[in-house]
Amino acid sequence: MRLSIAFAIVFAAALGGGCSTSNPATGTGGTTAGTGGAGTGGSGSGGDAGTDAPLNMCSAALGMLLKPIDKVSTGAVSILGTVGAVRTVYVDASAGGFGASDSYPYTYLDLATATQVSITDKQAPTSTAWDLAIKRPVLFTNDGDGGPGMGGTIVVSKTFDQVTAADATGTFATESFVDKDCNAKTDPAGDILTTFSGWYDYDQQTNVLTPHPTTTYVVRGGTGKLYKIGILDYYATPDGGMGTNGGFYLLQIGAL
Repeated sequence: MRLSIAFAIVFAAALGGGCSTSNPATGTGGTTAGTGGAGTGGSGSGGDAGTDAPLNMCSAALGMLLKPIDKVSTGAVSILGTVGAVRTVYVDASAGGFGASDSYPYTYLDLATATQVSITDKQAPTSTAWDLAIKRPVLFTNDGDGGPGMGGTIVVSKTFDQVTAADATGTFATESFVDKDCNAKTDPAGDILTTFSGWYDYDQQTNVLTPHPTTTYVVRGGTGKLYKIGILDYYATPDGGMGTNGGFYLLQIGAL
């Protein structure tokens, strides 16, 4: 976990040129370990502890990779149903549609309330109020290269209902977006490699992303609280139905 001031330095540098290594345009800084899956459903490694460049060495590259936008997402976030401690949540993380996402911010979620946190991409790196960032097929937690929080992820090969607090006893992977040379870590689709990478199968004929039905994510939030997340749909409509446009999530969120 990094100090908040380090993230403030990163984004100040990203705006004003900042410092960088000999290869600043292809990655971001990081020192924590992280794992994630390939965008086609396989698994991959986000990095090894001690092999990533210090954050301030890759500040300019971090800005180029994450492309922080200085405005709050206008995508809708709404709770469609509650059963016990589990909420079904609609999240518009479409970011203007395919090919336009560089001009739109991430949507930040508070998992305790299943609501949006009204912060910008440039405020998020110094805030522990959010737990999960989402934009298009990219999701990441508030820790490591993702933020200053206590977050992390354990990928569990069980259905959402089968996951309990006992599944939170493993090692949490944290966000690591670059290697030791500040080169970006990406999945086969070219997106940032995160602890959620590999959450879907991709059909090359239809270009449709399908969530793995027997994969659940145990997430440690920005302040250390534990949750489980199930991804039900990537093409949801505001009423929970299935649409045709991507970036519209239907999630299950429960406290552990």
